Amino acid sequence: MKLLQVGSTHQRNEEFIKRACTLFHIEYHFSHSTNFPDANYDIIWCPGPWVNPDKYPQSKFIFGPGCWIFPDPKHPFFTESKPEHKSRCIFSCLSDWNVKVYQEFADIANSNIPFLPLPFGLEDIQPKPTTQAYSYDCIIYYKHRDPKLLEYCKSVVESKGLTYKVYTYGSYQRSDYIETLKKVRFAIWLGSHESQGFALQECLATNTPIYVYDATTMKEEFYSNFNYTHHKEQLLATSAPYWSNLCGYKVYSNEEFMLKLDAFVHAIPHFNPAKYVQETLTDRVCFQRFLDALKILF
Repeated sequence: MKLLQVGSTHQRNEEFIKRACTLFHIEYHFSHSTNFPDANYDIIWCPGPWVNPDKYPQSKFIFGPGCWIFPDPKHPFFTESKPEHKSRCIFSCLSDWNVKVYQEFADIANSNIPFLPLPFGLEDIQPKPTTQAYSYDCIIYYKHRDPKLLEYCKSVVESKGLTYKVYTYGSYQRSDYIETLKKVRFAIWLGSHESQGFALQECLATNTPIYVYDATTMKEEFYSNFNYTHHKEQLLATSAPYWSNLCGYKVYSNEEFMLKLDAFVHAIPHFNPAKYVQETLTDRVCFQRFLDALKILF
């Protein structure tokens, strides 16, 4: 079996596809150009560019997730796709809330190519030992939210006598982040909307429960290259699209953050986020979803 990636995309997504190819014994190939010879690829992954499936009638296609921020009905994906493409093409939206947001911009329910919430796999991260000594009570992960919320969260944590270390998106080394997660009891998450949320999932993989102060809309984004406040659409979202009761608590206001923190800390021994990751987000589990969606038996 052979897979071709067309064009570059998010590094973590590319790494997943390469690991999955190794795991499933699939030949991996890459093309910078959308004009490539038909080498009877079993799967063609187009993370960003549009390639008309008619040019490669023997191949199955994965489109996305980087084709756009919001879908445009005038995009070739909609204007050139055909009903017969539905049987061998899919679009990866990464998570359920992406599907719902896209529905505000295009009639994706009736798209010739189905939109599916298919996450990309997380590389293997070993859970921390249960006897691990702790350097801090928690980390506070901060990404593109109102800085006043960060100050509020810090003040609450300090008032409880808890120690913490802040990790700000884009300002840390991933290796240090992973090692620190193995030396804390829990994490407080003050992130913006996430289509998937690799950093949060890495936290869960180390078996670190998370207290998420959730973002409920893309319009809560601060200090980024994007401003969504002018959109008339709701843009409902979440900071933790992959989640279960095994992972921790989600809260949605300052009052709730204050009121439920003690209960969360008390419940830490009962969480098992690493179990959730193993069941939901490993390379094997995630790539098998792609194969199943494409009706490829393996």
